[in-house]
Amino acid sequence: MVNEERMRKTFTDLVKIYAPSKGEREVCDYLKKELKKLGASRIVEDNDGSINGGNSGNLIATFNGNAEGLPSIALTGHMDCVECCRNIEPVLKDGVFRSKGNTILGGDDKAGVTAILEGLHLMKETYIPHGKITVIFTVQEEIGLFGSRNIEKEYIQDIDFGYTLDADGPAGSVFNAGPSEYTLDFICHGVAAHAGMCPEKGTSAIAMAGLAIAACPNGRIDEETTCNLGTIEGGTAVNIVPDRCAVHGEARSRSMEKLEKVVSQMENAFRKAADKFPEGSLEIKKEKAYDAFLVKESDPALRLFKGACSAAGFPVKVAPSGGGSDANWFGTKGFPSVLVGVGMTDFHTNKENLKEKDLYDAGELVYRIIEAESHFGK
Repeated sequence: MVNEERMRKTFTDLVKIYAPSKGEREVCDYLKKELKKLGASRIVEDNDGSINGGNSGNLIATFNGNAEGLPSIALTGHMDCVECCRNIEPVLKDGVFRSKGNTILGGDDKAGVTAILEGLHLMKETYIPHGKITVIFTVQEEIGLFGSRNIEKEYIQDIDFGYTLDADGPAGSVFNAGPSEYTLDFICHGVAAHAGMCPEKGTSAIAMAGLAIAACPNGRIDEETTCNLGTIEGGTAVNIVPDRCAVHGEARSRSMEKLEKVVSQMENAFRKAADKFPEGSLEIKKEKAYDAFLVKESDPALRLFKGACSAAGFPVKVAPSGGGSDANWFGTKGFPSVLVGVGMTDFHTNKENLKEKDLYDAGELVYRIIEAESHFGK
């Protein structure tokens, strides 16, 4: 079904392009040319071509429907990669893509982008009936979902539901729920003093932070709730009582009630620790990173997905996710979207790999999703 040679070339072309978060310009321009060749009726970059100090905006392309009464769907992926993604040399050996050197492969999310392009190629070549299709390639997904967070609403109107191709697992894997997340900064303030001459005049911000960390919940709280204190910074020299220590963390849950509870526990642990240091003080900064999403198995997005998988012979595996994705913001800003597996493995590491078959299957699945529209009334 898919053109394997074309998919191999597209994937290797894309991963060779250096595209860190905030530096997606070259891959964006590459995709503009491809979408134009595929016959998109409209291709735009939002936010005047720049988001959050980056050199590119989100890329949105529209393919008009050619049949009445069919759903309007979105196909989405992201253009950026985590570092280290400069000078990636993809190698295909024994049916598996890997990087040649000490870089990532970049299948997150160039595999998803490649699958979307192949699905569109097959749509064009087979002249199948379909509703309106909106393709969205976002920026800065890897550093906080800034592309989907800031997408201009005028470009995502009239979309019934969508598919975000940016997950592990082979074709047929789908994540129908994801958590809300808070990011938390705890800044402990103490009093500086010479650690050898007069330590009693000082108040250690690091000691305050340490006491709080020991009392904080950490790791997996239950099947849908986690929290983590990930980085610590503080102190200036070993002979100075530290007057500042910052601890940065997060908490996630698919239940808002549970999320608020674990965040409150984390805050209380730091406040109680700070109370034991009367000469010190505490700042807490809390920000909602994104809201949870849930697409029920009875909802149209999943019903169409299951029909597409059945046509392709892919077994369906539905599960919740513990991570954040563009699907979270699309659900908040305009349309429900599920997170679709494209086969990526060990992503964000130099051990990242992608089975050739999984890439081809992801391309066929995108085509089958488009094809399934013709059998699926609103």
